[in-house]
Amino acid sequence: MTAPRRAATAFLALGLGVLGTLSLLRLHDGPLGPLPGGALVRGVLSEEPKPHWEAAEIGDTIELEVRPAAPWSVTTWAVVLGGSLYVAADFLNPLKRWPYFVLGDPAVVVRAGGRRYRCTAVRVEDPALVADLRRAFARKYGLTPDGLAAHATVWFFRLEPKPAAQPTAS
Repeated sequence: MTAPRRAATAFLALGLGVLGTLSLLRLHDGPLGPLPGGALVRGVLSEEPKPHWEAAEIGDTIELEVRPAAPWSVTTWAVVLGGSLYVAADFLNPLKRWPYFVLGDPAVVVRAGGRRYRCTAVRVEDPALVADLRRAFARKYGLTPDGLAAHATVWFFRLEPKPAAQPTAS
């Protein structure tokens, strides 16, 4: 076998391996570290109309499922500010797709502390609130006020609890 043919075979095998891995991740319950996964399945589904996010065990990260028609889940940063839960979508990673999925369909599921919460993601565009959120994320994650993250394009979303579907009367 010639060197170019071996290289082409190795490249093809690598490509098939990557595609296979990505396909398997779509079947995984949630993200696997930094790699996106499928639907969030494990965890009690909370029916609280207004969760107390301060007590919801929001750690350094939460898991966020977007695009209900073809679930895609990611691990992302979150802060609680004024009793509401917010996530940041920074664009330092040019491959980040989930914020665009949220713009197409704002229905999301959050998993934190072993519980799942149905929410609606609402993009925050108020400049004063955006500035408060930048400071809150900087405090929580130890970001310097004048560092790279302070100048990155960031979208913030407030995750508003979505009431459980009520049974219809017949």
